Amino acid sequence: MGTDENMKFKYSLTQMIFILGYLGLILFGVIFNSPSESNVKTTVNNQKDYNLATLVDNKGHFLVYNKNKYEVWIDLEFMKKRNEYWNNKSTLNSKYSDDELENKKFLFWGVYDTEEEAKESLGDMRRFANIYVNQERVYNNLFSYDSLIGNYKTTQYGIEKYLHENGLLKEKSTIRLSLDNELQNYLYYELKKTVEEKKANGAVAIVMDTKTGKIRASVSIYPWNLGYMGYIEPGSTLKPMIYALALDEKIITENEKFESTYNYKPEEDLNFIVTESEGYGLGELNIRDALILSSNISIAKVMKKIKEEFSNEWIYERLISMGFGTKTDAEFKGEIDGVLKYPDNWYSITPYQIALGQGIGVTPIQLISTFNSLVNNGIYKEPTFLENKESEARRIFSEEISEKLVEWMNYVTISGTAKLAYREGMLIGGKTGTAQKAIAGEGYNEEAYYSLFEGYYPATNPRYTFLVIVDNPQGEFYGGEVAAPVVTEAFYKYEKDFSNLETKKIIFKNVMPNIEGMYIHEAVNFLISAGVSKNDIIITGNGDYVEEQYPKPGVLIDKNRYFQIKTAKME
Repeated sequence: MGTDENMKFKYSLTQMIFILGYLGLILFGVIFNSPSESNVKTTVNNQKDYNLATLVDNKGHFLVYNKNKYEVWIDLEFMKKRNEYWNNKSTLNSKYSDDELENKKFLFWGVYDTEEEAKESLGDMRRFANIYVNQERVYNNLFSYDSLIGNYKTTQYGIEKYLHENGLLKEKSTIRLSLDNELQNYLYYELKKTVEEKKANGAVAIVMDTKTGKIRASVSIYPWNLGYMGYIEPGSTLKPMIYALALDEKIITENEKFESTYNYKPEEDLNFIVTESEGYGLGELNIRDALILSSNISIAKVMKKIKEEFSNEWIYERLISMGFGTKTDAEFKGEIDGVLKYPDNWYSITPYQIALGQGIGVTPIQLISTFNSLVNNGIYKEPTFLENKESEARRIFSEEISEKLVEWMNYVTISGTAKLAYREGMLIGGKTGTAQKAIAGEGYNEEAYYSLFEGYYPATNPRYTFLVIVDNPQGEFYGGEVAAPVVTEAFYKYEKDFSNLETKKIIFKNVMPNIEGMYIHEAVNFLISAGVSKNDIIITGNGDYVEEQYPKPGVLIDKNRYFQIKTAKME
């Protein structure tokens, strides 16, 4: 090898050694400069329930979703090793005192909504920090969703608890619930208004899709959810099912008549007398008029005829087949069975009490599901909160008798006990009920009532079946006076077009407007006008106006997927 070649070889070798050494320094710097993650408080990898399913209503509106939060930690030990501590001292002192900084290896810097905000907060300290992505679950707690959907971590009840325990929250990225957020909104405000005006103890209302059994709205004006976790005596709302049972078995005929006298004693050896709620006899009534006028004596006489042909065990089994005495298996953790005692524990008067809607404890979801069978041509559909689920069906009443009863109940709002539910262009049908509240071990409280109305809308080819229960309203307490108007107003507003809301404020397309201080419905319309999809808006809190918004005004809308409105009460 010549001298020139030796020189070239040595030169090339020197270059290679230099390059390898440089790369080694870079690699060493990367390893040395990376803050240790082992001592960091929380990381994505350690978060147990990450990317749980987003819950949306049947139209895609957000009800529960995961929101990324960016947690920032600074490696002070590394900063000091790099002799950069004093250069960043003033920035560190903006959040921590010298005493708080002393002897710390890692420093929590804050939690931010976006990665950009997290980086911006660090300034020149970025190379000494790590950003960890965590998730928080954001809930729409308006319209009594908090007692319906619940929280899989903090409550022992609710839809989300059921979905979590059954592994459904981890199976899919999005779960479409059967709920209709708009209908839930209107039903909530009408029910809440009634509770306030009547000074009631509380109220519950459920709306179901007649053909599918899907629950479209479910409101509970209680600290808990009576609709699934409590029971009531149904009063006269049980009468349509008793009439259907007797007609189906040909125990009575639709043209049969019963005399409604001042009072009626079904069994001579019983100390049990039935009277009409009006305080006087209603005269001779056929089955249709007995149902429309809610005659107590007529239904008691029908039960006497049932007892003459069938045993108490038969009556019990038929009530079980209707859906009473056992859970409906709706996707709600905490649902109870209600109360239907086995016939061995019945008294002689129990069948007559049941005919009057007493001596049996039904959950509201049981009552609406069974009543819906009549509206749905005799077919029972299991109630469900899942939009994409096909509910199981079974026939419990004949189609002919079901259609007949629905035809008769159309007259309840015209000439019967629910005239206040009538509104021009909003014809609904149904059955009223007024049930005295039972006191354990004492009997019935003659001054406390549940006001009930079960029905369907529209009266012709119904799409929705509903139930409204108002707990102990003051003053008027009959179901037709208190409960029935709630659904009429809710459906009227639901069907009405509110899209023509006028505003004088300037809105820039695709730019987040300032909606803080607005009423909720106004804020939502502003966002839609600015280009936000209605499905991307989630409302949290339980107030009347917007207290805080995310993102902040002026942000380009196309960079954000979720738009959060935090609400507060007007003072």
